[in-house]
Amino acid sequence: MGEVIGRTWSLCPVCLKRIPATRVAEGDNIYLEKECPDHGSFRTVLWRDVELYKILSRFDSKRSGARVRQTGRKKGCPFDCGLCPDHQQDTCLVVMEVTSRCNLRCRACFASSGEGYLYEPDLAQIKGMYETVLRGSKPVCVQLSGGEPTLRDDLPEIVSLGKKMGVDYIEVNTNGLRLADDVAYLRRLKEAGVDAIYLSFDGVSPEVYEKICGEDLLEAKTKAVKNCAAVGLGVILVPRIIKYINHDQVGKIIDFAKRWIPTVKGVHFQPLSYFGRHPGKPEDDERVTIPDLISAIEVQTSGEIRADNFIPTCCPEPHCDARCLAVLLENGRLFPLTSLPHTPAPTCADIPRLIRESVASLWKLTARGELPANPGVAPCKCQAGSWMEIVQRAAENYLTISMMAFQDVWNIDLDRLEKCCIHVVTPDRRLIPFCAFNVTSEGGKTLYRHQVLSGQISSRSR
Repeated sequence: MGEVIGRTWSLCPVCLKRIPATRVAEGDNIYLEKECPDHGSFRTVLWRDVELYKILSRFDSKRSGARVRQTGRKKGCPFDCGLCPDHQQDTCLVVMEVTSRCNLRCRACFASSGEGYLYEPDLAQIKGMYETVLRGSKPVCVQLSGGEPTLRDDLPEIVSLGKKMGVDYIEVNTNGLRLADDVAYLRRLKEAGVDAIYLSFDGVSPEVYEKICGEDLLEAKTKAVKNCAAVGLGVILVPRIIKYINHDQVGKIIDFAKRWIPTVKGVHFQPLSYFGRHPGKPEDDERVTIPDLISAIEVQTSGEIRADNFIPTCCPEPHCDARCLAVLLENGRLFPLTSLPHTPAPTCADIPRLIRESVASLWKLTARGELPANPGVAPCKCQAGSWMEIVQRAAENYLTISMMAFQDVWNIDLDRLEKCCIHVVTPDRRLIPFCAFNVTSEGGKTLYRHQVLSGQISSRSR
């Protein structure tokens, strides 16, 4: 019998009914146990490393709640999105999907792109979504996503519209294929106001892409980064981490990122979440948790980045994410600037604002927008060994290494969901927590994604 360390609510993986759940520590693992009266009992691993889980729990703080509410309280979380009166967190990053079309059919895709229906909002609908976003928290950070957003020839116009309306930060979530082949299009995006490219980047070998995407894309991914360097756009590499496919390449991905600093501003790891299109019901051994990733990074970088260099942002629930900020030294090694304290920070009261400002500054280029002709360590213009040299290197030659564990129907914890700060803006002008929007039953049913988007087909799409 394990130690009960918390009680919460979850969803039945079969019928999506709200059911009670318990967090249980057993050995060095944390499990979520739940039972549906109609479909039986379920148990899945949430976390590996009980001591770290308990340390991070102390970073959880009371939140004042979202300032903008679009819906009332009727059925309870997660059925009243959103944001409903029970939601505890302001928006830090808004995902705006601009198409369901995609030029790939990946083995894992949270949006199940290319299936079932064609969704592509017109500019009037997009303007309404921007208006919804701008009624919320400041600064406003928007990620244009899909599908594959670069399949829209008018994506630069979508970016320009958002900037003119007052959006502070816009990044494009892309597989990079068009950016590798069409520099003129990439330059149009830069001129329209794109702040950064959020590039899917699953590994550094052809085999990884063949297994996940069905074809070798490594050369195209590298060319996309090279083209971003040429036009002066910062890049965040976004690896989907799937056990037994690319879990052993996290260190090599960080090495790739180092070679492209300062163009590459960050690596944002995303352990596979089982919603949308995915390989099937997860076994515990297949589940990659945040401690698994942190441990793999320490081992595969030979301790250059240590486990205790990762800290929670305190914006979502502290078990949702972790981040390390490091400076690239002249000897080619990363020097971490973050470490995990054993007591919480003095206050997390204004963390959402700080996170939005962090995204808007760390993940785009410096104000000068200058990049060196060749990737790698940019030369410092200050006197060698001076304090200003250290300051300048930290300002220009840094790398954020972060990760976020999205929740699927097997491990969703509604206490965590109510603290979510990443929201999807919908054509009917709601803000829905990312995991609630994408959660998918064992049989493929969603709570929001298909219902919302399939009913919002624009004249452009027909």
